[in-house]
Amino acid sequence: MNSRIVPTLAALLAVLALSDQALAQQSAAPGINYPSVAAALKDLESRDGKDTVVTHGDGWTTVNEPAAAAQWSFPPVGHAAYPAVLRRTMVRGADGQVQVRTDHLCESPAAACQALLAEFAQLNERIEQAKRSRGRPPAPPASGG
Repeated sequence: MNSRIVPTLAALLAVLALSDQALAQQSAAPGINYPSVAAALKDLESRDGKDTVVTHGDGWTTVNEPAAAAQWSFPPVGHAAYPAVLRRTMVRGADGQVQVRTDHLCESPAAACQALLAEFAQLNERIEQAKRSRGRPPAPPASGG
């Protein structure tokens, strides 16, 4: 996982940069809306090049959804938490601050799922720190209507 931190951080920051307008229009991101990890992977991979970008590295499958400011991460076969998927979405809170929301579907033992979530929580904190360090003032929340 550590070898993936820098590229993943860069990818999420790039998604954030491309999606500031989308963030201003959304108050929350939908969760995992698939019945299984396999169903999520199959559907997302089928959309590669349309509204998603699918990449493979170190056995992981990563799916970026720029319009949704989201990134899906699927651990490789052999990983303790396989099969699992985490969907991280950049969302703007009511205070105007951007945060990383993580939704997950994990079909492996609970301890492995918790360890995977803990790894991603640390990565999410790094992403939020990087965003804060960029010194960008928060955008005002989108007005309804």
